[in-house]
Amino acid sequence: MNKSKVAKLVMSAKIIGKSSLSEAAETDSVSSFAEQTLVKIKDNELLTACLPVKYGGHNIGLLPGTNLALLEILKYIGKGNLVIGRVLEGHFNAQLLISQFGTEKQKKLFAAEAFKGKLFGVWNTQSELGTFLSKKKNGSYHLNGSKTFATGSDYVTRPIVTAAKKDGSWQMCVVPLDKVNVISDPSWWNPMGMKASRSFKMTFVKAHITKINLLGSAGDYYLQPSFSSGSVRFAAVQLGAAEQLLDETRKYLKALKRVEDPFQNMRLGQMAIEVESGNLWLNGVATKMDHYMQKPSVKEGEYFIIYCNMMRTAIEQICTEVMNLCQKCVGARGLNKPHHFGRIIRDLSTYLRQPAPDAVLADVGKFLLKSHNSSSKI
Repeated sequence: MNKSKVAKLVMSAKIIGKSSLSEAAETDSVSSFAEQTLVKIKDNELLTACLPVKYGGHNIGLLPGTNLALLEILKYIGKGNLVIGRVLEGHFNAQLLISQFGTEKQKKLFAAEAFKGKLFGVWNTQSELGTFLSKKKNGSYHLNGSKTFATGSDYVTRPIVTAAKKDGSWQMCVVPLDKVNVISDPSWWNPMGMKASRSFKMTFVKAHITKINLLGSAGDYYLQPSFSSGSVRFAAVQLGAAEQLLDETRKYLKALKRVEDPFQNMRLGQMAIEVESGNLWLNGVATKMDHYMQKPSVKEGEYFIIYCNMMRTAIEQICTEVMNLCQKCVGARGLNKPHHFGRIIRDLSTYLRQPAPDAVLADVGKFLLKSHNSSSKI
């Protein structure tokens, strides 16, 4: 691991995040996308950061000691533009899955495509019709059906798509969208926030899937702890937005000369505590990830999942409280354009709505009730 290079990647993400705020406002619509920010991410080697060193990457998220850098990169990009943070998180997710389940031939192929600027993603959510793989006589497959919440539609060209095989098992496919028949339906996507994430409905019509595009074995996508621990990456992006709301609120109050108002001081102080708590969770979960990589076992995996569930839940609560305090600080005036508060709050409110928030919190409680260890041992 090249520590100086890792530090440079984190700094690049911080700089890009700061410069992306204006484009985030300009592209706040379903028909737009922050193309300039994406170009900066490509130019600064962030699209290849999670690739193995042997294929030209930097091992981010692949080795102990790199996990905090991974989460900080996502946080800083999310701080400037939650939409691009979400897109980059999906790209990282895909690359980590390829590193975990891909063959050497696949790793080499998909690494080369990432260096060519191909944007990866993970499309798992689907409509009631679902997605299906049907085997052809020559050993290849046809992919049919629809995915919803397909983030980065028309920009992501190498999504990992999960689909049901004949026996009902789920198979990951790295779909070359520029080589198959796929229908993009933007009319499905009309959200309160995260508009420019272009999370459309994508329908596959006899999309040709060859053996090289089948990733891992059926059921691998849901293997633990990698499936549940992925939540810490989107939580890092979300924390970036909370941190930005704190910065924007402080700047806003200074401009209005409200620095002596004791109630504003109290709210800002509470926001600072919340954000700092979030950063402590980020550091804590990165340490847990490093530890699990060094000593993987079923028992350590269980501890790791519970800690990830705690971190994800804590970040959601932190972001919700920061948004509430921010709105009290800036009032109706601050929620008007050209201020960024309204857009960030809409985007963050939408992005926080991740699946099964109550279930993951309940799992934490169940684990503690069944455990014979001190709660501090999680």
